[in-house]
Amino acid sequence: MCRTDQVLLWYRCAVLAVFAAVCAFETRADAPVCDLPVVEQALVSSVEDGTTFTLVDGRRVRLAAVLAPSGTEPHAREATAALATLISGKSAALALDASATDRHGRLLAHVFRDDTWIQLELIAAGHARVQTRTDMRRCAKPLLAAEATARSGKRGLWALPHYRVRAPDELDDVIGTFQIVEGRVRSVAAVKGRAYLNFGADYRTDFTATIAPRDVKRLRQDAVDPAAWAGKRVRLRGWLSRLNGPELELTHAEQIQIIE
Repeated sequence: MCRTDQVLLWYRCAVLAVFAAVCAFETRADAPVCDLPVVEQALVSSVEDGTTFTLVDGRRVRLAAVLAPSGTEPHAREATAALATLISGKSAALALDASATDRHGRLLAHVFRDDTWIQLELIAAGHARVQTRTDMRRCAKPLLAAEATARSGKRGLWALPHYRVRAPDELDDVIGTFQIVEGRVRSVAAVKGRAYLNFGADYRTDFTATIAPRDVKRLRQDAVDPAAWAGKRVRLRGWLSRLNGPELELTHAEQIQIIE
């Protein structure tokens, strides 16, 4: 083989290698992974519940952006067992979002074992729901997509009426709990910069979603305008409280889905 042929062969091989690398990168980019940087590798000692575990050095870790049943709630044992199967006694990689700890001093982390994103595994199997915050939402999109698939397939907790998506008129008995609520916005009002999404004719008794002025600005920065929701069917998630009737406070876009 002449030198020219050798150079040509090398060039063709190099082109094919670059093409293969690009294809592999595109596949990884399309995969539903959380791109937060891993800060440490640690050995898991024991699992406390469906979202909390202890490291061998005694530190407690809570899975960020997800909420699994705990205590006496339905499906709590199954959720705990699922997390234990995934990480108990194993080495886990911890990645932190904007907030590193919760009010109990636990590390808030997205957790990986080899190529497995633990949050995604639990959500996809129906062992947890997505629960984001303004400082803990960077990896929400693939989790919400996996949750929607698990819910439509009635996997895990989604097979139980206790965790159903609720209508605005069935919230009085679940105040103080995390819920997903779907309904049509009857009207939108603004009072001193705060937005009120009314789902019934009487705001004093019916379900209302509220948005503080600073959060209205945050939503608009994310191209989400609450003023345009009148007449829209929406699905909201968060902790219910009582403000006259049942109330859910919205702070960021990942809590909101426009259905129609």
